[in-house]
Amino acid sequence: MKPKFFVKPIIWLLIIFYGLFIPADNLPKKPFMVIPHFDKLVHFGLFFIFCLLLFVPFKKLKTNHLVIAPLISFILSALLETVQHIVSSSRSSNFYDFIANSLGILAAVLFFHFIVSGTKMEKLI
Repeated sequence: MKPKFFVKPIIWLLIIFYGLFIPADNLPKKPFMVIPHFDKLVHFGLFFIFCLLLFVPFKKLKTNHLVIAPLISFILSALLETVQHIVSSSRSSNFYDFIANSLGILAAVLFFHFIVSGTKMEKLI
C-alpha cells in the first residue's frame, strides 16, 4: 500500500477530529450557524468529502473502492460519534449526526460513481 495516496483523506480526517472534538464553547458563533440543524449540514459535508477523498486511493490500489471507501467512512463515522462524548465533556453523541454522516457518505458514493469516476474530475480529487 502506498501511504502517499492517502495524504488528502488523512488531512481531512484530522479536520474532522478537530471539528468533532473541539469543546462546544469554542465553536464559532456566526449568524448563518443559527439555521436550524446547521450542524447536520456540516456532518453531511465532512463525511461526503472524506468518503470522496478515499475513493481515488483505493481505486489506484485496484481494490473495490465503491465498497471499501464507504465502509471505512461508515465505521469511522460510527466510532467518532460513539466516542465524541468521552473525549469532550461538552459534546455528546447524537444518532441524527450519524444519520447525516451516513447520508453524506451515500451521496459521495452516488456522486463519485455517476459523475466523477472516469472523468477529468477524478484527477482533481
